[in-house]
Amino acid sequence: MKAIHRILFLAWKDINDAIRDARVLVALIVPIGIGLFYSFAFDDTGTTTVHVNLAITSPDRTELVNQIEAVLPDNVRIAIHPYQDQAAVEHAIASDEDDIGIVVPAGFDAALAAGQQPTLTVVSAPQPSLGATYIATAIDPAVRALAGQDFPAQIAVVIPPDAPSSNITDTVGLRTWSILLAIVMSCCLVAILAIPIVLVEEVEKKTIDALILAMRYWEIVAAKTLLGLSYTTIMTVLLVAITRLDVLRWGLFALAVLLTSIALLGLGLLLAGLFRSANQLNTWSGLTLTPILAPALIIGPPVPDLVLTIARLFPTGAGMALMVDSVSDPAVFDETPRLVLTLIVWALVAFALLIVRLRRSQA
Repeated sequence: MKAIHRILFLAWKDINDAIRDARVLVALIVPIGIGLFYSFAFDDTGTTTVHVNLAITSPDRTELVNQIEAVLPDNVRIAIHPYQDQAAVEHAIASDEDDIGIVVPAGFDAALAAGQQPTLTVVSAPQPSLGATYIATAIDPAVRALAGQDFPAQIAVVIPPDAPSSNITDTVGLRTWSILLAIVMSCCLVAILAIPIVLVEEVEKKTIDALILAMRYWEIVAAKTLLGLSYTTIMTVLLVAITRLDVLRWGLFALAVLLTSIALLGLGLLLAGLFRSANQLNTWSGLTLTPILAPALIIGPPVPDLVLTIARLFPTGAGMALMVDSVSDPAVFDETPRLVLTLIVWALVAFALLIVRLRRSQA
């Protein structure tokens, strides 16, 4: 219990010190800003939702539109624009203001119910849009439903899925991919910049020597790791909440963020030993951050399979792949055990080397 108390006390002290450091605040705010920008700049719903503008004119009330909406798939959204007459409907279609038009004659619903065959005029563009095609296909069953007629046969429309794409952004959507990348970037900036700054400044001020005398090596490492995990947790929760990221597997997502953060924190604390001052760290951190973040950037655009496999051997690549699987159905990679093992190995090696270095420094 004393060890836990010392770890929590040191982590809390570091949090208070870091809050007053503008460099740490920048490292925390930048990825959140990037994630928010791409969240509002891109819209993934356009890849699955079909929007169609329907122009209609009818001298009296009709249930035709309601029947059409009942027939259409759930992903088709209709915007209804009423007009005075057929000429106005034709003008709306000709000027591309609407996708498809319907001219309903007077007494249409009553005529159908009486068994008559009133004329329904459909105004379509020479090259109809996808939404217009949906509407045109739905008109016949909608009219049959209004007339109370049964279908002579049940027709099942099957749309085969597209061939698998090597572009992961096409699978999960550019917006979702950008938010995941911002989360990985947050982990990188905390692990490679924010936490190492705290450690390097302690080395500069010689306070690390006092800590080593008062605490065990693993306790110091645990306190720094806890500090980093608190930052990444807060930033991830904020990004997910504000952007409303659609996570399908919360357990896998949380595991991916946790293991990625721990592995990167181990690397960051290990790399901090290469710098003698915070100024050196600020100068060279960009060069160290780029190759560490690069594997996550590869998990997205179409690349050769060999490059994709190599990227997943690194912590950011493995973490990004796990996060992609947590937001996609079915999973894109579907190799959770191997990716988890990759992150665990990186974390164990980094922290083992870190403790060895601390002991040698003290000796």
